[in-house]
Amino acid sequence: MDEAEIGRRLHELRVERGLSQRELARRAGTTHGTISFIERDKISPSIGTMRQILDALGLTLGEFFAPDAQPPSSYFFRRADLVDVGSGGVELLQVGRSLKGRPLQVLLEFYPPGAETARAPYRVDGGEEGGVVVEGEIEATVGDEVRILHQYDAYLFPTSLPHRLRNVSDRRCVIVSATTPPV
Repeated sequence: MDEAEIGRRLHELRVERGLSQRELARRAGTTHGTISFIERDKISPSIGTMRQILDALGLTLGEFFAPDAQPPSSYFFRRADLVDVGSGGVELLQVGRSLKGRPLQVLLEFYPPGAETARAPYRVDGGEEGGVVVEGEIEATVGDEVRILHQYDAYLFPTSLPHRLRNVSDRRCVIVSATTPPV
């Protein structure tokens, strides 16, 4: 799904559930203007903002970006089979199109210079996230701790803690991560 389709899809899902922009914003902990701008393709939401909105709609990133996904016909995936569930300049390639009923989400993440998961740390209740920096470096914020992680450094934390990742370097960062449950 390209950036221009995000707003249209969000609008359809909101209307389908009988929610006003204001009510969805309230449930997601964001502003009415944010929902409006996303739906009109005026802004590209961060991953953190998308997760908050989709949580309020009862959807995962995978369900939003690959709504017609079928169960896998194989347990192995080529690069072309990975679904991009990222936004805001961050490419998040999900292993498996449909994660319905699965307890784990595995991602191959690409952060260009300056890209971040959210402008401010966000939280998702009831899960864990872990990852390994494969290339480059990333600034990781978890709770009150901020660290620069380099190649082969790793992280693991409960997603209920406020967190975000941000590429503060001048080169691309690549991370392999896993999250439970899928978001």
